[in-house]
Amino acid sequence: MRKRAASRTNVRYRSRSSLAVLLIVWMVAACGSQNPLWPAETPPLPADRLLRGWRHISEKPGSDRSSPLTLDQTIDEALRASPELEQIRQRIDAAGEQVRQVEASFYPRLILGETFNTTDNPVYALMNIINQRRLQPDVNFNKPGRQQNFSTQAAVQWSLFEGGGRFANRSAALYDRESVASDLLAVRNRLVGTVTATYYHWLQALDFIGVAERSLKSAETDEQLGEARYRAEMALPSEVARLKARTAAVRGNLVTARTGARRLQAALERLLARPIEPDEVPHPPFEVESEPTEPPAETSDGLVRQALIRRPELAAVRALIEAARGRVRAAQGELWPRLTSGAWYQWDSENFSGSAESWMINLQATWSLFEGGMTLSKIHQARVQLKEIEARGRQVALDIALEVHQAALAVEEATEKVKVAAEQKKWAEKALEEVRHQYRNQVVTVDALLQAAVAWNQAEASYTAAVFDIRIARALLRKALGDFYDWMGTGNG
Repeated sequence: MRKRAASRTNVRYRSRSSLAVLLIVWMVAACGSQNPLWPAETPPLPADRLLRGWRHISEKPGSDRSSPLTLDQTIDEALRASPELEQIRQRIDAAGEQVRQVEASFYPRLILGETFNTTDNPVYALMNIINQRRLQPDVNFNKPGRQQNFSTQAAVQWSLFEGGGRFANRSAALYDRESVASDLLAVRNRLVGTVTATYYHWLQALDFIGVAERSLKSAETDEQLGEARYRAEMALPSEVARLKARTAAVRGNLVTARTGARRLQAALERLLARPIEPDEVPHPPFEVESEPTEPPAETSDGLVRQALIRRPELAAVRALIEAARGRVRAAQGELWPRLTSGAWYQWDSENFSGSAESWMINLQATWSLFEGGMTLSKIHQARVQLKEIEARGRQVALDIALEVHQAALAVEEATEKVKVAAEQKKWAEKALEEVRHQYRNQVVTVDALLQAAVAWNQAEASYTAAVFDIRIARALLRKALGDFYDWMGTGNG
């Protein structure tokens, strides 16, 4: 029996010695390092790395860059490349960790510790002697001498009841995660709408280049006509000079149109997070005449109701309201008593040569009756924050209603402008041909020719703008209605 007891003592001694050695080695290693938990980190977002990332995306092998960009391709690529969407995905993961942290409070805690102390204080020295089971009848209670103790403890703590606060906090964390997920859908909706509008603005600018080129060709034709009349002594030099001035002005318009297209291409490249290759640039003219020219069949109130149901922003606010309600309940839970339980098992020894074992199980109930009004203040704060979020929800609803109303009016306006611009273009073309014929036959002056050319140029630009404006307006209306948050590619443009 003595051999078995000695064997168990040796096993406990070796295990406790190993634990103590591991703790000491870890502490020494931590103290000897300037940054023991994290490796050395590079500065965040260095410019060279960002530039290499841009080039890597633009030179990525295996990508089909030989055909012009379509709207669906642009949107799909922008959704994949968006840093904003990636940020929200990380926020969703962080919100999920918050849920797991709250759920972890429902489980017991297992704690393992090692403590060393040395003292000549009579009270603590006697406690060390008693815990080590070395108290003798002849001990001097006033001067027990210097005593030391190695204490190894394994403990379990479990909170059994906290007034429902943990359940309320878990509910709040779940709704917080749901709110962030709705934010992701809202950003997707806005991003698809922004990409669609920017893409059509880009096509519009590219088509403006075609309008400017046709205007330049027309101006050069009129200039040649004027020079022919001057050589035939049928026109004054001032007429030729005015025609040349008009040609120069139209050439300046062409430069402006090309610059505008390049700026919009840069905006689209920002959304794609890469340069657009020359082969990807669409070539006008574009097939836009087939766009429907009827206003929305739904009434303004009906559209607003549809948006209030579909928009992810409102879903996010609703989830935040539920989360705030959960925090109110969690704060109210602090008014109730708390019940906790615990247990520990402990080994105490003077020098690891032997150890004395002890254990304890406890059940504790606490009720905080007065804290200077702290708990009531927390409840009031949670209720105020709830009212704030509810007010934010009403504000979001008003903003959505205004956005839908304005988008619907923009569609109606763009629809009428397409019809007007088509008529204006048709008659401006006929008028220019007629005036040019009359100028060739010396029936009208150069002023009439210049006025007809300007009217035709404006009609061409107005029609080009109108046929794209209606598509942009319809895209913005769909964004206002929340149609783009579940974009699935082809067929959604």
